[in-house]
Amino acid sequence: MSEEAVPVSALSAAPAMSAHRVFWATWLGWMLDGFDSAIYVMVLVPAMTELLPASGMAAERGNIAAMGGLLFSVFMLGWACSMFWGWVADRIGRIPAMCLTVLLYSVATALCGLAPGLLLFGVFRFLAGFGIGGEWAAGTPLLQESVPERLRVRLAGWLHTATPTGILLASIASLLLYGALGWRGMFLLGILPALLVAWLRVAVPESPKWQAARARQAAAPAPGTLFLGPLARRTWSAGLMMACIIFGLWSSTFWIPTFIVTRMTAAGAPFAAAQRLASGSNILVNLGTLAGCLLMPWIAARFGRRRPAAACFFIGALLANGIAWLGFAALPGSLLPFVLMLPLLGFFTNSVFALYTIWLPEIFPTAQRALGSGFAFSFGRLFGALGPGIVGTGAALTGSYPVAIAGISLIYAIGLPFIALAPETGGSALPD
Repeated sequence: MSEEAVPVSALSAAPAMSAHRVFWATWLGWMLDGFDSAIYVMVLVPAMTELLPASGMAAERGNIAAMGGLLFSVFMLGWACSMFWGWVADRIGRIPAMCLTVLLYSVATALCGLAPGLLLFGVFRFLAGFGIGGEWAAGTPLLQESVPERLRVRLAGWLHTATPTGILLASIASLLLYGALGWRGMFLLGILPALLVAWLRVAVPESPKWQAARARQAAAPAPGTLFLGPLARRTWSAGLMMACIIFGLWSSTFWIPTFIVTRMTAAGAPFAAAQRLASGSNILVNLGTLAGCLLMPWIAARFGRRRPAAACFFIGALLANGIAWLGFAALPGSLLPFVLMLPLLGFFTNSVFALYTIWLPEIFPTAQRALGSGFAFSFGRLFGALGPGIVGTGAALTGSYPVAIAGISLIYAIGLPFIALAPETGGSALPD
């Protein structure tokens, strides 16, 4: 059935102006998430070069790889703990939860630029991750519950264009401003999302579906029903699918700028030139991601069902990682073909999240939508948090990022059975 053929629910038939306002509010929140989370990737090497000696460690290649991966895992752990915000959004509303999470991640990101050593830096990275993960848990249900059914899939798919846009802006900011601001100034830019909160409070209406659900019952169902009751299979299958794609994504694309900087500087290239190519490489990855996100509503409609669409992206990510890292990056003198592969890598490993922005809220009823879909994303990050640390340690031990990353990409094959266990929701309206 075509996505456009789904009946329109009275509750989701929001006025066009409100629907568009909700879309741009959630889009801006998610875009600024992408900007904040990408800053660390852009400045990992100079940040670790300064913070490691300040904490009594040598700023050598192995320590930068190992500690850089560990600190990103700390950020991911904070993101994993953000399932708490889904519980909050189901109880006090989508808008108040969004405001709290945006304030938290913007302030914590800015504080990273003031950290004197690795310990406080790690604390601030954890808090930034805790806030960023919560924004998705509140914002995605808000969008799906507030727009007309005939627009829901299209706008939900396009919502994820915000992440690559934010990362692209962070890459451009790194190219233009890093020389003047340094790595600390780049983190201080992270305070900018806090300006979004005032607009959210006064201009964006609360989800009508959430309001109707709260009117029907005095309190949200107990959280345990998601994990042990009739919804348990969909909860755990969703969480395991997200674990695989997040583990694969952050274990591969996270390391591209660091790999390029270390490869080029080891060959004698100036650090400034290596940093520019690293920033440019992130732009290429996110151009591929952006293309996939823009096409996702059409891709979802073309497949008709969610499961085969997800399987296509899992298989494509496995193949793209193998070709990029083992076919090119592992070979001497093959940096250019590796860089040219990056848009395809971004298309399969990152734009798949646009499919799950459509799919996850369809799996859960309104009263538990934020907690259920937020748990799936957060559980994925709890598992995915292990990836960067494993790759960093593996690269330090073997001296090869490509070999370590190619091995990790097998996670996409492991994830295929979890797709088969998830409920098929293609062609169905968002449940009440």
